[in-house]
Amino acid sequence: MSTQKHSVFPSSGFSDFPKNSGYYFPAEFAPHVATWLSWPHKEASWPGKIHTIYPSYTKFVKELTKGELVRINVADEAMKLFAIGHLQKEEVDLSKVEFFFHPTNDAWCRDHGPAFLINPAAEIKKLLLTGVIMPGEINIRRSIWTM
Repeated sequence: MSTQKHSVFPSSGFSDFPKNSGYYFPAEFAPHVATWLSWPHKEASWPGKIHTIYPSYTKFVKELTKGELVRINVADEAMKLFAIGHLQKEEVDLSKVEFFFHPTNDAWCRDHGPAFLINPAAEIKKLLLTGVIMPGEINIRRSIWTM
């Protein structure tokens, strides 16, 4: 039988804030395995012109895939197929694109996650924070960076 300490981050096993253990949020230009995006879908973000976003967005994805993996959040299979259609029109290398069924309220992935904390000197070198806030949940990111 194992005993667990009370933790601010029970799923991580930490009894203190990761910041206090040397973890930090890497800059966007830091080396990484993949860039995370979310497929644009919120009409209110581009009133009356969301359809004009897709060609530029797919060109952006195409440029990213020339050097790294791109992971795209989509709400469901229909949105995935819609995105694939646009990516294929731009001849994006789909072997460099991975889709994740993760509904979002907007395309700004940095706002809703996932986010990573790193500490190259630690035994556990990377922590994943989803950043997704559902009713009744705590905003873990805000908790970490305000402490």
